[in-house]
Amino acid sequence: MSTSWQEIAAKKQAQREALIPPKWRLDASKYQSRSNLLNVPVECGILSGRQVDITSNYDAVGLLAQMRDGSFSVEEVVTAFCGLRHLANQIFFDEAIERARSLDRERAADSIKPLPKLFGLPISLKDSFKVPGVDATIGFICFANDKSTKHSVLCDMLLEQGAVFYCKTNIPQTLMTADSDNNVFGRCLNPHNTSLTAGGSSGGEGALIAMRGSIVGIGTDIAGSIRIPAHCNGTYGFKPSAGLVSLMGKRAPGRTGLVGVAPVAGPLATFARANALIMQVVLEAELWRRDSMLNHIPWRGITLPDRPLKIGIVEDDGQTTPTPPMRRAIQEVSEKLNNAGVEVVPLKLTHVKQDMDLLWFSFSMDGAKDYINSMERSGEPMVNSVRKTGLVAMPEKNIHEVLDFTIARIGAQERYREMWLSHGLDALIMPPAPFTAPKIDMWGGIIAYTGLWNLMDYPAAIIPVSKVSPNDKPDGAAKYGEEDAKFYKEYTGPDDYEDAPTTIQIVGMKQEDEYLAIVVEKLDAIIQGW
Repeated sequence: MSTSWQEIAAKKQAQREALIPPKWRLDASKYQSRSNLLNVPVECGILSGRQVDITSNYDAVGLLAQMRDGSFSVEEVVTAFCGLRHLANQIFFDEAIERARSLDRERAADSIKPLPKLFGLPISLKDSFKVPGVDATIGFICFANDKSTKHSVLCDMLLEQGAVFYCKTNIPQTLMTADSDNNVFGRCLNPHNTSLTAGGSSGGEGALIAMRGSIVGIGTDIAGSIRIPAHCNGTYGFKPSAGLVSLMGKRAPGRTGLVGVAPVAGPLATFARANALIMQVVLEAELWRRDSMLNHIPWRGITLPDRPLKIGIVEDDGQTTPTPPMRRAIQEVSEKLNNAGVEVVPLKLTHVKQDMDLLWFSFSMDGAKDYINSMERSGEPMVNSVRKTGLVAMPEKNIHEVLDFTIARIGAQERYREMWLSHGLDALIMPPAPFTAPKIDMWGGIIAYTGLWNLMDYPAAIIPVSKVSPNDKPDGAAKYGEEDAKFYKEYTGPDDYEDAPTTIQIVGMKQEDEYLAIVVEKLDAIIQGW
């Protein structure tokens, strides 16, 4: 007798719950009346005072220092984060704690031996990365019991550097929407305000890091899938250029072998310097020796120039008007940079609609057949956010159309190269979206703010700025027509969007990822007042 997709999902969720020790079980009914869940990990009583200190008061860099000098053991650090896995969709605590003990034993046996760069660091993983004995479902029922037999290449390297994996996090069906909802594990909510989306496709990573259930995790991004969750959840995110971080051995939703806009893997974290550390470790590991698709770009140890930084400021994409909280965030950042002696250059983007048509073309070259086939294999329905993108309705492309796409993309990249160099930019700042985290399933296909930089293959990062303020009143200021006005009206005021984070996006030039990472740290210090 065949098993229904509902039965598979129910069994999968029951298996997950069975892996949680009774001492770490959370009575969710106590918090159903609350929309902001950020303090639940501290209030729930699951963690001891020392464990609260470990999970609340250190970023990845600081925690590594504490483990290196012996202030914390790896086991107690990993155990603390295992206790805060409330938003993870797959967990492997026993393996994580045993690895932590093994690292502690190795250190005790030879205290002189140099420690690896990520010694003992707990790292969460987006569901699409492979870990032996664990599924990589990418939000499809048909992969719910297809256990991986080996690690993805990136995961292998992180383990060699001393990382500890303890959970994988939720994503949307297809990985191609900004709402992390699927039929296997359900929906991931935003811990700042549960009526809002956690973003996608690395939504579980963004939400878990916001709740300090992780301090650094690995996501992927093809149109904003690292930056959108970082924005929605008020965390730091870093999207690298293509060809720097290995995707080999990761499960992908679409047909392999297609040309076009490439996905990338990168970190999300509680602080900018943690993302810079992960990028440094990745580039110093020379993963191109294991993955022929990667470029030979080293980490060079560069520093900022001895002159004021020159930063372009883009207020909007010329198609959608930022809502009051997002306009305020850009204005506040611009003022702080000016006051700090940064040279700010106002810029306007051109041809954005034309460029975004190219991006959507890239996503639908095979007519989304693999997405459709994956759903048909189990009989599961399409979730609402996937339907709203319209991606699965796009027709298959022929070779002539693909060649035209390639030529047009090169032309767009040339246009941005000329803009960048003519202004002498160190980086560019713009919103990651015209809105804060919107209501559930309302993001739709508005991805120009982030997706543009995937098309150009420029690295980009997210820095949190503030939160929605009581003064962020609706004002009817949409300026780009009827479609813009429709989405603009979704912002109904600060009460409905209470505690929603505001952020900015910082963009660097193609393959200047290391330079962008240090620029981000500098700008972050100015913005946060550090």
